[in-house]
Amino acid sequence: MRRFLIGMVFTAASVGLLVRLIDWETTMAVLRDADLTFIALAVTALILSLALKTVRWRLLLPDDAEVKTTRLYRILHISFMLNNVLPARLGDVARVAMAAQQPGLRVGSVLSSMLTERVTDSVTLLTCFVLVSPFLPIPGEYVSWLHTAWYVLAGIAALLLLTIVMRKRAARLAARVHLPENERLRSEARSFGDGFRQLFSRDHLVQIWGASLLAWGGAFAINYLLMKALKIEAPMTVAVLLTCVTNLAMLIPSSPGYIGVFHAAATFALVPFDVSTARAFSFAVVAHLVNVLPVTILGALFLLAGRETLSFNLKSLRKHEPAPSE
Repeated sequence: MRRFLIGMVFTAASVGLLVRLIDWETTMAVLRDADLTFIALAVTALILSLALKTVRWRLLLPDDAEVKTTRLYRILHISFMLNNVLPARLGDVARVAMAAQQPGLRVGSVLSSMLTERVTDSVTLLTCFVLVSPFLPIPGEYVSWLHTAWYVLAGIAALLLLTIVMRKRAARLAARVHLPENERLRSEARSFGDGFRQLFSRDHLVQIWGASLLAWGGAFAINYLLMKALKIEAPMTVAVLLTCVTNLAMLIPSSPGYIGVFHAAATFALVPFDVSTARAFSFAVVAHLVNVLPVTILGALFLLAGRETLSFNLKSLRKHEPAPSE
């Protein structure tokens, strides 16, 4: 509840700031003039990006699990849909619950795969930002913002490095957790430790990082195509920056669907590149719709079409009764 209230405060503050700054008449004119072809291409890039993230998720799960990538794709969409409409990122809880019912999967391995995803995403975004930042066409008065971003990212990089250094110790600790007379919890602890090893497995190293780079390349393409749709003349490096900024902003507590916080981050990230506030906000509106609406619709359809096989409840996790294979 506390996180939800804090999120609503951030959302209200972001919306209030945008309401004061935005020229709504100009914004509506920009939106009416948007190129629908580029928007359709951006939606296609989104679907492909999520498919690649699903492939990566399968690679992060145990090899001997019999779950199919197509089922994980449905689960991923449903969890994103729930995150977009429910508070406190309950979609992540649903994702763990649904995935843990699949053949050969345990709660521990699913949790570790999701945490490893976060590490992989963070490293990929940090690397891409480092590569493009020297080529960003930033005016002199905004260079201090870039320096601030470097300090923030240096702190995140330090935390990631610490996570990687400590991964083996954490895995050994999880494997040695003493839980008397509870084989279920002991096996979950072991599966959690084993899950982290997938990221650095020689069999999957290239595939996992390759899928991650391709997936985020799709995310960069989304923003670049949407800039084209709204006649924003900026290079691909700006699209990469927008992706990094908006994903960092989504870590801030906010309302379901990241309303307000996402829009403020995207708007203020574009303004330094000689983009008017109204046009930058128009981009934020369209980018939010493209990233949220298709995923939410597909997630709802998957949930309705597969509610028997993808139903979940916390009691079933204790029993660990996997669903039948497809």
